[in-house]
Amino acid sequence: MRLPAPPEGWALNRLLRGVRGRMLLLLMVASVPVVGIAGANAILSYESELATGRRTATILGDVAAARHGSTVESLRQTLMRLSEDRHVRTASREECGNFLRSLLALHDTRYSNFWVLDATGQPLCTALPYSGSENFSSRTYFREAVERRAFALGNFVRGPVSRRPVIVGAVPLMVDGEVRGVVAAGLLLDYFVHSEESSHERAARRLWLIDRDGAALPLTQAAAAELPSREVLKDITSEPDGSVTLETRAVSGAEFAYASARLETDLHLLVGLPIGEIRRAAHAVLLRRAVELAAFLFGCLVVIVLGADIAIARPLRALAERVRRWRPGAPFGGKALRGEPDEVRALEQAFTDAAAAISAREEELRAALRQRDLLMAEIHHRVKNNLQIVASLLNLQANRLRDPRAKAEFATARDRVQALATLHRHLYTNQTFEVIALRPFLEELGQQLFAALGERPGQRIKLVVEADELEIVTDQAVSLALLITETVTNAIKHGFPDARSGTITISVHAEGEEVTLKVQDDGLGMRLDDEEAGQGIGLTLIRGFAQHLGGEIEIRGAGGTELVLRFALRRREAETEAG
Repeated sequence: MRLPAPPEGWALNRLLRGVRGRMLLLLMVASVPVVGIAGANAILSYESELATGRRTATILGDVAAARHGSTVESLRQTLMRLSEDRHVRTASREECGNFLRSLLALHDTRYSNFWVLDATGQPLCTALPYSGSENFSSRTYFREAVERRAFALGNFVRGPVSRRPVIVGAVPLMVDGEVRGVVAAGLLLDYFVHSEESSHERAARRLWLIDRDGAALPLTQAAAAELPSREVLKDITSEPDGSVTLETRAVSGAEFAYASARLETDLHLLVGLPIGEIRRAAHAVLLRRAVELAAFLFGCLVVIVLGADIAIARPLRALAERVRRWRPGAPFGGKALRGEPDEVRALEQAFTDAAAAISAREEELRAALRQRDLLMAEIHHRVKNNLQIVASLLNLQANRLRDPRAKAEFATARDRVQALATLHRHLYTNQTFEVIALRPFLEELGQQLFAALGERPGQRIKLVVEADELEIVTDQAVSLALLITETVTNAIKHGFPDARSGTITISVHAEGEEVTLKVQDDGLGMRLDDEEAGQGIGLTLIRGFAQHLGGEIEIRGAGGTELVLRFALRRREAETEAG
């Protein structure tokens, strides 16, 4: 019995019907952790590559902050020492100027000028000659130094005396706890540029100094469009700790990683690093990892599919083919494939054992069937013999009677018994025991009825049998035989009196499952009046047999007698169970 197939539209069901599909599903399930770990590693690598720009910018910023922060610290220390030196605190204006000039001569590459202002912002002495009358009290560095009483830086400006770009640093001149003036120096911005050019870092970085007003001084080859927007720059310089690392777009739209460091309260260092290449490299790394993972999984799938086909599916297909070729009674087995799994070998051995058991059982069943056939043939043979004995006894008894009517009744009973004996003979002769071939049976039954009434078919009365090649089951054959016995006997006795000649036709034809039986003669016809008046039981028996066959009888008496019966042909029990 073939199991019903799953719905064809269900793709998953179709996939799981084979060993390879199930192995693929198991591999996919087993690969989920691998894919998860590999995917997480790929994402971590991608994020690590993306963070390279921020890390590099932070490192470069720390290095640059250490280098340039020392310059600012040196300025602060120099001014602090000057504020405590006697040449500045107590010497005359001329001696103070000479001292400052000698100091400037030692650091002329770093500083543009040294000068001292009184508490009102008027110059007291300066390293460079100055004849102006400008008051410097409004300058940012002066106000911050006085208010804070500590070191302060101004904006990026052009020195009023040196006319060079500088950033001014100042410290208050304290006497008895009071601010009596300010000592200031101009730190050359070129010094920061030259210091940066002499550094060993050659990375593609951009470096700026940012003053308190947000003005940016490029220390490397950096364009203004490579700075972040003014809002971002303001946020960077306003951070309390002064250290910020972020990724954002520059004014030009390019992607940059920025790192800032505070050199002094009002001076910041900003490092910018283009990260477009870094992002592309990170994307390339992520894509490469994804391709590697996909190639690995595809390779695993190919190995699993081929391995499952060679190691499992192919032996199972070979075993299934051997099972299909096997026939009951033949030994099962064949040459095992090399490298078959033990489970397949065990399954093959189980089939071999089952085939041997089936063969042995079939031989037992065949022996039992032969024994049954012999018993059935013997039974039908003995039944036939017994019925013939009964028919002979009835014939002997009929010969001893003097009353013609009683003698005729005995003869009729004998014919009926003889018909049943003929039926049983056909059963054990054909060795079927359930059905008989209808045409040979009807021909023999007709000849037997003619002989019982002293007639020979073809002399005075002609017998014609027209029957399809049909088989009829025993139960219907009994009723059919008795029905034909009654009709043919009646036709011979009553249809052809006084040496009248004619023809009796028995025809049986099938249309599908329905059979039409006709018994027709061209004699005088049946004596229906006598039958219906109760003079005999022939018509009653005919109708009873027709009812048992499952049909309705039609009898026509004009121009002879025609009996028509339509009934459904029953099938054998084995055919019914198989259907």
